[in-house]
Amino acid sequence: MNWNKIKAVFLKAMNVTSLAENKLNAEQRETLKEIFGESALEKFEAGLAAENPEEHSKGIFEAMKAVFAPEAQQATTELAAQLQAAIAENKKKDSLIQALMESPEDLPKAETNEFQSKGGIPKVMSVMRKAGHYAAAFGFLATGTMISAQGKTIDVGAVRDEFGTYLSQNGNNLEIVRQLFTGFSSSKYFKTVPAVTEHRAVQAQINSVVQKFTPKWTPKGNTKFTPLVIKNRRHKINVPIIPAEVLDSYLFHLYDERLSPDQMPITKYIWEQLIYPQILDDIELRMIFKGKYVEVTDPNVATDPEDSMDGIETILVQQKALGQASKINFTTDTINWDTATAEEILDFFENFVDDLTPLYKNKKMNIYVSPEIYRKYQRAYKKVWGQNSGQDGDFGTAKIDYSVNTLVSLDGMSGSPIVFSTPAENMVKLRHKNEVPLVINDVQKHDYEVRLYGEFWLGVGFQIAEAVFAYVPQGYDPQAGLRPSDQFPDGTSPDDGSASSNGGL
Repeated sequence: MNWNKIKAVFLKAMNVTSLAENKLNAEQRETLKEIFGESALEKFEAGLAAENPEEHSKGIFEAMKAVFAPEAQQATTELAAQLQAAIAENKKKDSLIQALMESPEDLPKAETNEFQSKGGIPKVMSVMRKAGHYAAAFGFLATGTMISAQGKTIDVGAVRDEFGTYLSQNGNNLEIVRQLFTGFSSSKYFKTVPAVTEHRAVQAQINSVVQKFTPKWTPKGNTKFTPLVIKNRRHKINVPIIPAEVLDSYLFHLYDERLSPDQMPITKYIWEQLIYPQILDDIELRMIFKGKYVEVTDPNVATDPEDSMDGIETILVQQKALGQASKINFTTDTINWDTATAEEILDFFENFVDDLTPLYKNKKMNIYVSPEIYRKYQRAYKKVWGQNSGQDGDFGTAKIDYSVNTLVSLDGMSGSPIVFSTPAENMVKLRHKNEVPLVINDVQKHDYEVRLYGEFWLGVGFQIAEAVFAYVPQGYDPQAGLRPSDQFPDGTSPDDGSASSNGGL
């Protein structure tokens, strides 16, 4: 038996698909010790830590045999004795033996659990109906009241098992990855590129190459190529959930949406209503635009989302600080968005599109701005051109007059004075080059908590510096306007007693 097969057997015994940091926790060690014995456990942990775990396979296998061989031998001896007794008895009943041979006994039915159908195939979104919280949920749906749910709680072990089943069914984890990379509101404006730890562009710009024919070698055509390094960063999810604290909100969600527990089990509710939306908010509002990577100094302290990667605004600010060394096209125009008149705002954008190099003047490119600047432009346009036009309500479009450029508002740039434009293929987001990772790769039970462990890769940036055009005012700090990451949108925080202990959910 090789290492991969042994590891698969041990993981299955623990009911997990992978190990956090390739290490066993206390609960997992106790489980393996009870099943395979202490010797096999120690050798398995040595294999996990070894550079070549295959060297430990034989020792683990021998230790497993030492545990199971005596039990198997004893079972064989007992079975042989029972068989001899049965044969002796059957010899006295030849007619019965013949009848049994002609009509053999049916094979025993396969055991099933409440997550499986009779054929042993996992059901899609099945629930444990005997569990107290689901009994309460069915009663709540039947009566429309919370009476049947009073005093009910959610067993932490049941939710842990259900999470594992939910994540393993129908490629759910693949769907989660797809949601993370396409779910945040600005994702459609980024080109997805695979990378391991960083990405460098392989594209270039080139000027005219055609010339009048002569019978001599006269080279023409110069390339312009300044690739920017885009770092791919690894992010993690460590979320504690106390299932009992989400029971009431879960039941009310079922009632409002007219869904049965089979359609919306507690694990799906926790993921889709609590965790997933917050991940998308962190990505959009704190990471891909405002983020600024900070090295971890204490691995025991949780970090803010914006500290995990460099965002688009941070990249532009850093490039602006390089001065002439940067190849990004920074406009020399300036504007104070708070005091600018309607005419000044329109003039700024007209000059911005006019400053695009001849290579991009006729290329349809978006001009990305914050929601606040987008509104300022629309209102300025109506104030200048909407007077006496007879138009009510919205006036004009987001397309800059007499150009092929369109103003686009990005949620992640909220509060930003930056304006930038680049071809669609030049602004990229990075995913990992290897196979799709398990976003939620471990679910553990700790007292009253269910702890969710996960990870994913994400990075953003520009491929070619010369293809970026931007306005970045002096002294702007993308992180300055962010509220504390442990504060809720309504301004409250866990410290003031207004929040539960569900990881700030």
